Amino acid sequence: MELLVGGWKPFSLVDVTGRITFTVWSCGCNLKCPFCHNWKQAEWMNCMPFLETKFLEDLKESRDFIDYVHLTGGEPTLQPELVKKLSRISKEQGVEFSLNTNCTTAPALELINHADHVAFDVKVPFPQLSGLDGKSGTLWGTFEKCTDKLASSGKPVEVRVPVARGLTERYVDEIKRIVQKFDPEKAVVVVNPLVGPPLTEPRDEEWCKEHCYPGKFSPREEQFWKEQFPGYKVKVKRWLD
Repeated sequence: MELLVGGWKPFSLVDVTGRITFTVWSCGCNLKCPFCHNWKQAEWMNCMPFLETKFLEDLKESRDFIDYVHLTGGEPTLQPELVKKLSRISKEQGVEFSLNTNCTTAPALELINHADHVAFDVKVPFPQLSGLDGKSGTLWGTFEKCTDKLASSGKPVEVRVPVARGLTERYVDEIKRIVQKFDPEKAVVVVNPLVGPPLTEPRDEEWCKEHCYPGKFSPREEQFWKEQFPGYKVKVKRWLD
């Protein structure tokens, strides 16, 4: 099977908090998140073959300046061989490998073993944020198994909390339960207000009209989220300042 990517960026300051990454975007996703601004790539559009020789050439030029090769998506675990290949190449070049996964696929349970660092979203309430409604129960069960395994592994993680306006705040106790699986010394929590047009081109603009933000929280909301995870390093993302 041909491995497909949307491209890569040899230097990024925004894909893993506090780290410089060589970021690769994989194609395909099993979710239909209404706020997704990379949905065309998630639908296997605008993709190209993974060119290993060119990737290795670019990585060799960047490796002395980056902390991780970071594979994101889409959902990378839909292409297990891509995850394994990038993990192997990264380590051969002396660079740690970071995997961004939604933790809802069966392959993710094994593929997280290939990563030195893992980033994942806590999409709560999951039926609405995944875009799958009543079809999401099995996937959430896999998510719980995946995050349990990650927590027991002791790997450093970035726990991302996408916040939908007028919705997510009502489920904060569930989000805290998941975050609290992780050692505060190993986890960074990134709270992300979901944004829509004109800052992004989401999959469902009508959904975003109701549940997305104009670029940042109100002062009250920002303070609320900062206070929810005592003992953890918490970053509240601002798309506009």
